[in-house]
Amino acid sequence: MYGQFSLISRLISPAISCSYFSTNERNRTGMGTWSVRVHQDFSSLPSLSMLSDDILVDHIFDYLMVEDILSLRIVNKLFYNLTHHGIIWKRFLQRIGPNVPVLPPSLQYSPRLLTSFEAERLVIRAITVHKNWILPNPSAASYLPTEAHRHILSMVVLPGGKYLVASACNLAKTHYSLVVYVLDHRIRGIVPLAETPVRGKAYNICAKYMNVEGTPSILIGYIRRKTLKSHQTNNSIDPSIYNPYLNNPRYQIDAPMPLEYVATCLQISLDALDALGNPNLVPGSQEFFDFAASQPPPFRLLGHLRSDSELRNIDLGEVDGVPNMVLAKMPETIVMKELTSDGHISTFKCAREVTFSQQEQPICNLRLLPLQGQILVVRSTNRPQLAPANPTPGGPPIIPDVMFTVAMFPTPEPGDGEAGEFNPLSIASFYGKDIEDFQISDPHVLNDRGSDFLPPPINIFYRNESGGRICHMIISPTPRESAPEAFRSTGKPHYAIANLKSNMMHRLSFKNDESRTICRTFVIPGCLRSLFYSVPRDNRSDTLSIRNFSGHILSKRGDDAYSIMRRETLQNVIRNVPKHRENMLGQFNLPPYILDHIRGGVTAIAWDEGTGRIFYSKPHETMLHILDMAATPLETIHGQRYPIPLEDERMLDL
Repeated sequence: MYGQFSLISRLISPAISCSYFSTNERNRTGMGTWSVRVHQDFSSLPSLSMLSDDILVDHIFDYLMVEDILSLRIVNKLFYNLTHHGIIWKRFLQRIGPNVPVLPPSLQYSPRLLTSFEAERLVIRAITVHKNWILPNPSAASYLPTEAHRHILSMVVLPGGKYLVASACNLAKTHYSLVVYVLDHRIRGIVPLAETPVRGKAYNICAKYMNVEGTPSILIGYIRRKTLKSHQTNNSIDPSIYNPYLNNPRYQIDAPMPLEYVATCLQISLDALDALGNPNLVPGSQEFFDFAASQPPPFRLLGHLRSDSELRNIDLGEVDGVPNMVLAKMPETIVMKELTSDGHISTFKCAREVTFSQQEQPICNLRLLPLQGQILVVRSTNRPQLAPANPTPGGPPIIPDVMFTVAMFPTPEPGDGEAGEFNPLSIASFYGKDIEDFQISDPHVLNDRGSDFLPPPINIFYRNESGGRICHMIISPTPRESAPEAFRSTGKPHYAIANLKSNMMHRLSFKNDESRTICRTFVIPGCLRSLFYSVPRDNRSDTLSIRNFSGHILSKRGDDAYSIMRRETLQNVIRNVPKHRENMLGQFNLPPYILDHIRGGVTAIAWDEGTGRIFYSKPHETMLHILDMAATPLETIHGQRYPIPLEDERMLDL
């Protein structure tokens, strides 16, 4: 397969440099040449089995692709053991660059302490979700229902799919809480590790990895509604039912009395979660509960904001090393709060687009871009329209044209409580009909891979035509040579409104036995892979009857610069890649029992594009359901590899 001279020269050259483990480090930690080897008959012809483990693992295996390693694994017991070695899979992790699912910034997931099983799982997930997603009709590799112990109302997955944060309650809906689940526990898979009570349902949950005073943590932001104290009675209303219908302002239900909005940010340290997720503690055992009771409370309140005006679109980010919470105060104000002991609050009003400056231009969504100190804001307003001279009696209602703007605003100075009105640094205007539900991807959720890789674009999705069509806009990062000097020298990504392009419009309908169902489509945006799901247009309840899922890619045949970069880095470790589908949308090929399950009603959905997992909950139950679009190595119920590696018991710890 390889040239004789190149192979020999490599065998006699110094060992390849690897930031995870060198041969000497492996020897020092007891992971070098194994004292136990499978018995070989060396009287026969020369074979690879006669070479030392170090030569095989450090040199010869370095030439192999993932398919070769997996094929070699079934040759004999020696190669079965050797191909499970961590250094092999950590080398693959290095080679696939930005395709690696994001890892929590904690000691447990540091490259040095990452187990070989976890490294292999990350590599296999990255490869198989890519191969599956680019097919014309992606299919689920597995389906897993698991006990969540709470009824999940809404949820969000941390990038990389290691933790999930859920707004939950008991089935009677008398007690609400926030629950943090670990999703890849070594023994029990999905386990609730920490819970804190909340006075009502949490909305607009945002969760991100961040450093707080040097402590790697998960920050959780959410918004809660409550009735004003002056209007509270023994028969107070439930504020949770008076929210806009599924982000659709045309179906907003006004509360019969004024509401107060509370935005809150909590911190939970990753060290606390690592301690609670220790596989030596069996979840649910008395030992586990005793240990949890001996620990300090895992949640810490970082800050909160109260307002009589509606708060929405919460986002979190580190600006100049300081964690911040930013949110929209309806209709046109942005509030930014430092999550420090000082808790500086800054507020500014977004200046209106001059064409319709006499009309209110409410904020539809926003995204904090902390690396460039700006906020991406989408706003909309109805375009004035004259009534027709001769309206048709009994005709359809006239839907006004909508103007929406995409603009960049500067972040205010810390503590500038009333900064006044800010003009946008740049702005673009668009027109359409019946526009609703803007969703913006977060380009900063991916691991920082340095300046060697192209940063991801920002994807903006919205619905129009009564929810039947999804429109996609994209903001590509500014090329390094064209970026401002501060970004050229630091390698930080730079996004500009000048790079904004309207990409494609998508219409989804799903074939029934005799007809097609007209649907309203929703999007969970990603940097590379976004998830679409559709419900019948006449479904106006909080329980979604999902017709099916569809996978979205950035361009036809994946020929955009970012998709090409991701694909080429993945091809560093794999040989066989299926042909990329022509269309940007691929409807899932799900078995009938899954389709019946989701069409029976879904309460909440979450999606992680890195690991390719869809999480959903259903009404009136305490289960969490997982559709996995990626394959993973097999493991036993005790969290060990399956089949268990032979001959060397130390392999059980890898």
